Formats: sequence, C-alpha cells, structure tokens
Amino acid sequence: MDIKCLRTFQAVVACGTYAKAADRLGYTQSTVTVHIKQLERDLGLPLFERIGRRMVLTQKGAEALAQAAEIIAAADRLAALGAEETALRGTLRVDMAETLLCYAMDEVIAAFRERAPGVALRLRDRTCAQVSENLREGSCDLGLTYAFDRQPDDFAIEKVGQVRIALVAAPNAPLPDLQTARLAAPLPFIIDEPDDVFRIAFEQTLHARGVAIAETMELWSSQAIKRLVGLGMGFSLFPRFAVADELARGTFAEIPDPFGEQNFPIYLGHRKTHWLTPAARLFCDLVREHLASDNEKAAASG
Repeated sequence: MDIKCLRTFQAVVACGTYAKAADRLGYTQSTVTVHIKQLERDLGLPLFERIGRRMVLTQKGAEALAQAAEIIAAADRLAALGAEETALRGTLRVDMAETLLCYAMDEVIAAFRERAPGVALRLRDRTCAQVSENLREGSCDLGLTYAFDRQPDDFAIEKVGQVRIALVAAPNAPLPDLQTARLAAPLPFIIDEPDDVFRIAFEQTLHARGVAIAETMELWSSQAIKRLVGLGMGFSLFPRFAVADELARGTFAEIPDPFGEQNFPIYLGHRKTHWLTPAARLFCDLVREHLASDNEKAAASG
C-alpha cells in the first residue's frame, strides 16, 4: 500500500473534490483518480460515493480515513528520526485571530525567528471559523484563536491564555448606557464578523438587558474599526491588549465593561492526526510562555 495514495485519500476528503485535491497536492486530476482507485483495489472496498459534485465517504471509507491518518502520522514521525540536527527546517503555517496576530504575538514571532531562522513562518489572520476550517482542511498547521468550531475528537485544543474585553469610544463621543433597557446610544456599534465571539457575547448581554443599539456597522479590519472609533463615528469592543495604547494615550475612552469580570479564553489547536514538527512544538511553547507571562502581569496589575 503506497503512502502517496493514503495522502491523496486524505486530501480528497479535506478538499471535497478530486480537482481541489489535485491543486493542493500539485498533481493532475487523473493522478488523483489513479491513487484513489489503487487504494480501493488494495483495500477491496469503495471509499467514496458521489453526491452532486462532492465526493462523500462511505461508512467503510470513514473507518479507512481514521486509520490512514494514523499511518501518515506514524510515517511522518519515522521520517523525522534522522533529522534531529536539522529539525528546525521547513515551513510552519499558523492561522490566528487578527487581533492576536496584530497586537499580541510580536514577542513570540521575534523569538521564533531568532531560534528557528531556517523555518519559513507563514502567518495569516483569519476569523475563528476560518481557523477551524483551515485546520480541518490541512491548509495550516496550528491555529490560535478565541473559539474552535470543531469537536475535541477532531482537534487537540488547549487553553493557553485569557483576555478581558474593553468597550471603547472616542473621548468626546456620547458614551452608550448599557445598564438600562433603552436605546444605548445614537452612535453605531462598529464590529467585524457576525460570528465574532466577543460580538455574540456582547449582543446576548444587551438582549438580556433589553438594550437596543441604533445601528451596527461591519468592517473586516481592526485598524479600520479603530480609525472610525477614534473619529467619533461609533463605538466598538476589543481584547484589552489591542487598545491598551489608545487607552493610555487618552485617544479612546472606556465604556463600563458589559461583561463584568468575565474573561474570554485564548485557544491553541492542531489536528490530532497531524504530527507536530519540532518547529511547531517550539512555536507552541513560545505561545504558552508568552501568554502565561501576560496573564501573570495582568493579575499583578489588577
């Protein structure tokens, strides 16, 4: 049984079609077809059935996928045995929430570059839902975010930190009253994705209090949101570390915290079936160390 066929099988499941799997693997579509047919002959059972344009696993195909993932992970570990002296090589792909990438990971990235100069570090800012999906599909190796959509049996997920949320507006803007059942403010609430963890918690809190917001504006850049908030165009909420500088300079005013003393978790995750390279383990260790240090500082200052 050829390991290439197992990797192709895994890619087809992740991508949903032979064509997309071929693009990811750098194969022709006919090569993908040959690999799947060869694997089906070796196993003596059909792995897929076609529903529309997607290839859907049969029941036996799902069982084969789990075992294929174990074989691939074992093969990766075996291949790495003789590479200890040059272990910190290759490419590491990390997807994370935009606010974490922009405002919280500078020290981690700098330390990683110093300790692993031979690793090509590929960083992307993504929504929480995108981080989960990209991990599932295999287009990133690690995910750092505030929530994962997948179940624990799919991912290895650990809580590596926690964060408080700051609700902010320009100092001269009319600050919303979030404590009474009324129209909170004539200013728009400026926020990003509809599935944002903090947005959902905030809107649920307002709903429970009977507080209404005049308007909600959606932007997809924390810098753009900050810009409009600073111009008095609305109010928004951020992880506290993301607006610490603006609060210290007085360019933002903080609105009383709608969540009270609630903390929100920061999660680090990877696919259980994907072997963590030495570079990935180093990055995880640096994240844990950095966020643990930040939490200690926050506790001391509080």
